This record gives sequence, C-alpha cells and structure tokens, in this order.
Amino acid sequence: MKTRKTEYRFLMPAIVVVAIMTQFPFLLTVIFSTLRWNLSRPDLPRTFNGFDNYLYFLKIESLQHIPEFYSILWQTVLITGVTLLLCSVVGFILALLLDHEIPGVNIARTLMLGPFFVMSTASGVIWKTTIFNTTFGWYGVIAKALGATPVDLVSYHPIGVIIVLFTWQWMPFFILVLLAGLQGIPQDLVDSMRIDGVSWLQGVFKIKLPLIMNHMRVAIMLGLVFLIKEFGLILVTTAGGPGTRSYTLPYAVYMQVFSANNVGRASALAVMTVVLTLILVNLLYRSIVKRNARYS
Repeated sequence: MKTRKTEYRFLMPAIVVVAIMTQFPFLLTVIFSTLRWNLSRPDLPRTFNGFDNYLYFLKIESLQHIPEFYSILWQTVLITGVTLLLCSVVGFILALLLDHEIPGVNIARTLMLGPFFVMSTASGVIWKTTIFNTTFGWYGVIAKALGATPVDLVSYHPIGVIIVLFTWQWMPFFILVLLAGLQGIPQDLVDSMRIDGVSWLQGVFKIKLPLIMNHMRVAIMLGLVFLIKEFGLILVTTAGGPGTRSYTLPYAVYMQVFSANNVGRASALAVMTVVLTLILVNLLYRSIVKRNARYS
C-alpha cells in the first residue's frame, strides 16, 4: 500500500498539468454553452439560457425546417469516414510495398512520410494554387492538353477535394503505424509461410493483416481524432463553401465565433463535437480491448 501511494505521489504533478491544460478549458466551454453571449452586442448582458443553444442546433420543428447542423454533421461523417477508409486501405497496401529490404527503400519511406510533416495550411495553399487551379495549375494544364475543359473542382466538388487533401495529409501516419506493425512480425513466421507454400495473398490477408489489426485500429482511432479536428485545410481551400457545402463541425464552430460572434452557440457546437468524438473513440478502444481479451 505504501508503494502504491508513493507511485500516485509521483503521478500527481502530471495529472494536475493535464487536468489544467485539457479539462479546465473544456469545463469553461461547457459553461459558455449555457450562456446567451453575443460579441456583436456588448450592450446585452450575458445571461443563462440552459440548453437553448443545444436545441438551436438539434431541434427539428418540421420536415421543411431541418437545422443546418444535421447536414454539417453528415458532411463531417462523410469526409472523415471516406478519408479513414482510403487511408486504411491504401496505407496498408503502401506499407506492404515498403516492407521489403530493397535498394532505395529508405528513400521511398522518407518520401512517403513527407506530407505528414507539411503544415496543413501550407499544403492547402499549394494544392489550391499549383494543382487544382484551372488556369495555371497542373490539373488545368493537363486537361487543356488533352482537349478537355477543366472544371473548378474546388467550387463544384468541394467535399471530394477535401477528402483528397485529407487523405494526402494523413495517409503517411497510417503508413508509419502499419509499417511498424508489419516489421514487428517475427521473421521465423514469414519463413514458415514460405516453406509451407502459403501464397502471397493468403499470407497478407490471413496472417499479416490479423497480426497487425491492433495497429490498424489504433491508427484509425488516432486518425479519427486528427481528422475531425482538422480545420486549416478547409479554411485555405474551400473556406467552407460554396455556401456551407464543405462545412465540418470544427469549421462551423469557427464561423459561429468569428462570423456570427455567438460564443454560446459556438461553445455548444464544440461540446457536441467533443462528445461525438469521444463516443467514436471509445467504441474503437473497446473493440481493441475485446480483441486482446479474446486472443489472450
């Protein structure tokens, strides 16, 4: 018992710092979400209005008047889900290709991981101006060279553009995690597969993939957190437009604060975003725990 108390005493400084840095701001956000607080009207007092800010986003009065929150929620789920799927599938394939000791593999690994270290706003500006631009971007030049009329993808297909940018930005993270899992597979097992005549596809999907499934789930869980909170790429590429067609929940929070000047509603939306993220992360974490318990 004395040893356990000593261990907790050493942990307390870290626990206090983490609590101050994470839980205190979140608690303030919860408090702000119960206030009627509009920055554009400093003459009005900040008053308590309970759950009115939440009901403003959630309440459906009729089928003709469905709050915009639900379309933004769907767009967030769509962008995050498709990006996670692409990062998982393509990231696993690229990790398999990089899991070979061949000449130049270290250079290839470095190049693959490069986008992960580029600032999101910088990469968004580069993609928008030098690739997707219909006049002097790569896409526009190639389309005109092929005799086609380039379409402004950022305006007409904003969600597709965001998915491509998110995938490009975060796939290296998946490759890094999955490659670490593949290289952790014992070489004796790989040699046994070859001796027993196991085909490449059987070895990949029946042996290697199940062995790194925890790595896959961890990558998806962390990628979910990273993608839901992603904001800079949307700001510098589509700016949420046209209209609200490429809004995500974090971008909607930003607009509620800096466009509508409504602190209460922005805080309520932020709280709902955090709750949704925690629920999804908890489900993924439980699946990892259940799988470990099943095979332990």
